[in-house]
Amino acid sequence: FWDTWENARTSDNWFAAMHKASETHLIPQEELDEAKKIMGADRYAQEFECSFEAAIQGAYYGAEMTTATDENRVTKVPYDPALSVTTAWDLGIGDSTAIWFVQQLGMEKRVIDYYEASGVGLDHYAKVLAQKGYHYDQHILPHDVKVHELGSGKSRLETLKNLGVMNIEIAPKLSIDDGIQAVRSYLAGCWFDEEKCARGIESLRQYRRDYDEKGKTWRNRPLHDWTSHGADAMR
Repeated sequence: FWDTWENARTSDNWFAAMHKASETHLIPQEELDEAKKIMGADRYAQEFECSFEAAIQGAYYGAEMTTATDENRVTKVPYDPALSVTTAWDLGIGDSTAIWFVQQLGMEKRVIDYYEASGVGLDHYAKVLAQKGYHYDQHILPHDVKVHELGSGKSRLETLKNLGVMNIEIAPKLSIDDGIQAVRSYLAGCWFDEEKCARGIESLRQYRRDYDEKGKTWRNRPLHDWTSHGADAMR
């Protein structure tokens, strides 16, 4: 349904309207308050406040992304040529590689673009950076960029530099839990371009804990699926 909603919201040929119970006042506030007590915050938000994020059980960044949406920080965020761009990467080998593009003005983080691809070499990503025409300040890459490949004997760090990708900053190796907490704090000041960052935004919304079906409990680790690439790049 989210796909249908997004298509309707962004298409000139569709009409879309969202009517939250808190805004329509069709249901008395006392009844809403009672429903929230019984259902809990997430189910209440899903059923009465039209929240797509609340429906994703175990989501790490559900609350932060809901707040960003409610505060209209998922909108149009154009590139400002007066500000430099920082990129943050998740490097895949067999998996996808994901890149966020961010500009910062004071405490305001403007997430202007997102790119993801798979099955291509590092030269492809170097071309993408050049084609976008942004003025880059630094490129933040994970620590495993220094690992040497068996075939070439070179690290991906060396390969990227040979391709003209300079000012590379290697992220410190933190625990996943520390990184997730850092992202939660970081998201509070982020403004996202809803069109260019659509897939990345959805990866943050859906990034969630792994669930043990047999034990009926949440595992203490993220589920590795398509959302991991965008979420790991942000981390």
